[in-house]
Amino acid sequence: MREKTIHRASTGFFMLTVAGILILVNFVAAELFARFDLTESKMYSISEASKNLMKNLPDKVHAKAYFTANLPAPYNSHTSFVKDIFEEYAAYSNGGFGFEFIDPGDNEETRNQLMVLGIPPVQIQEIQNDQFQVKQAWLGIVFYYADKKEVIPVVKTTSGFEYEVTSTIKKLTAERLKTVGFLQGHEEPNPREAMQRASEIIEKNYKIALVDLKEQKASALDEVDTLVIVNPKTKIEEEDLYYIDQFLMKGKTIAFFADAIDVDVRSFRAVNVDNGLAELLTHYGVTINQDLIGDVQNKRINIASQQGMFRISNIINYPLIPVVTDFDKDSPLTQTVDALSFPFLSSLKVTSNTEAVTYTVLARTTPRSWQQVGMFVVNPMENLAPKPDAQTGPFPVAAAAQGRFTSFFANKLDQTAGDKPWLNPSSALTQSPETRILVVGDGSFGLDEYFDPPNVIFLADAVDWLMQDNAMIGIRGRGMENKPIGELEPWEKSVIKYMNMIGIPILFVIFGFARWSMRRARKRGFQLASK
Repeated sequence: MREKTIHRASTGFFMLTVAGILILVNFVAAELFARFDLTESKMYSISEASKNLMKNLPDKVHAKAYFTANLPAPYNSHTSFVKDIFEEYAAYSNGGFGFEFIDPGDNEETRNQLMVLGIPPVQIQEIQNDQFQVKQAWLGIVFYYADKKEVIPVVKTTSGFEYEVTSTIKKLTAERLKTVGFLQGHEEPNPREAMQRASEIIEKNYKIALVDLKEQKASALDEVDTLVIVNPKTKIEEEDLYYIDQFLMKGKTIAFFADAIDVDVRSFRAVNVDNGLAELLTHYGVTINQDLIGDVQNKRINIASQQGMFRISNIINYPLIPVVTDFDKDSPLTQTVDALSFPFLSSLKVTSNTEAVTYTVLARTTPRSWQQVGMFVVNPMENLAPKPDAQTGPFPVAAAAQGRFTSFFANKLDQTAGDKPWLNPSSALTQSPETRILVVGDGSFGLDEYFDPPNVIFLADAVDWLMQDNAMIGIRGRGMENKPIGELEPWEKSVIKYMNMIGIPILFVIFGFARWSMRRARKRGFQLASK
C-alpha cells in the first residue's frame, strides 16, 4: 500500500514538473521570439535590414491580408507562409506592426472594396470531382500608415516576398523618396518602355525621372540623387558632359552602363560606338575598351533557320552573351550575386588605387574567355571560336570607384570663349566630396529584350548601392538563386558521359554478383549444418 502511494506521488510530481516546464517554455516563447531557418537563402526568416526597419518604425503600420481560404496547391501554402513572416515582423516591431487576415468569401461589399483598393481577383484552376474548375480568388495585401496606404495587389509567389513587404513599408514610412534620373536625348532606352521590369522594382523605393540635358540644361539634375546612363548611341556633347561632371562634383553618384560596340541583332552587324564618354570615364579611372568578349560559359539562344519549306528552331550556345560568375565577394553590391549574363560585353581597363580614389573590379569573365578586336564576327551561325592570337581572360567587366574625384574640366576652365558660355570658372566645382561611380561594359543587360531575372535584380541593387542604401541589397533576390554549373574541361565531360553509359551498368553487375555470392555462401552453410 505504501509503495503504491509513493508511486502515485512520484507520478503526480513528474506530471506537475512536465506541466510546469511546458508553461515556462510557452511563457519564454511568448516573450522571446526565435526561429531556425535551415534554407541556404534564409527564405523563411527575415533579414537584418527588415528587423532594423521594424525596430525603428516611426509610427504604427497595419497590414490587411485579403486571402481566399481553401485554395488548391500551391496557393494553399501562401496563407501560412505570409502569416509566419508577418509574425516575425511583428515580433521585432515592439508593437509597431500589426496584421489581420480577411477571407473575402462571397461578400460583395468586400469584393467591391478590393477593386477600389487595386486588388484584382485571380483565376485559379482546381480539380473537383475529377473535373477542372476555375475558382476566383484574392491574394492581396494593403498596408496602412497614418493617412497613407500601399498595396501588394497579388502575392504570386513566396519567392522575394520579404523584399516586397520591406520595400513597401520603407516607401510608406519614408519622409521623402529619393530620385533616380535616367539620361535621355542620345538614343538611350526609356526605362518605362524598354526596362519595364527593372523600373517596376526601382520604383518600389525611389522616384524615376527622365533627364534631358539638351532641353533643361543643368536644372534637369536639380532634384536627382543618382544618375543612371544606359547605352547612349549618339555622342553626348561637351556641354552635357560638363553638367554630368558637375553632378558628380557635388557628391552625387553615377552609373555608366555603356556599350563600346553596337550590335544589330537583325543583321548581325557590329560597329564602334562613339558616345562621347570615353575621355570622361578614362579621366575618372575606368576605360571601356573597344572590344567584344566571348566566353565558353555563355547563354543559349534560339535561332530560326529556313530549311526548304520548313522553318527550324535551333538552340545553340552563343559566346557573345557571356555568363559571368566571378564576383568580388567583399563588395556589398556583388557579395550575393551568383551569375549575370551580359549581351555583347566589352572589357574594362581599371586604374590602380590613388590616394583619393579606390577602384574595385566587381566582376570578371572566366579564364577561357577571349577578346575580339577590329573586325567583329557576331553571327551565331558562323565560327565564333577565338583566333590563335586572341587575348584570353579573365577580363574585368564591371568596376566601382569610390573617393574624391577631380573634375574632368578642371584644366579647361580658362576656355571661356563665347562658344562655351556654360563653362563658368567662378561657379565650376573642381573637386568632389566622397562619392562613387559604377561602370559596366554593357548597356543592354537590364533591357527587357534580354530579360534575365538576376540582371534586373543587380541593376536595382546597383541603384541601392549608389544611393548608399546597402540595407536592401541581398534581400531582393532571396529565394531566386541562380547557380550555373561551371564549364567543364573536355576530359571531365568524357568521364561523366562514360560513367553514365558504362559505370552504372557495371555497378549493377557487381551488385548482382555480390548478391549471388552471398546467397550461394548462405546455401552452402545450410547444407553443412544439415549434415
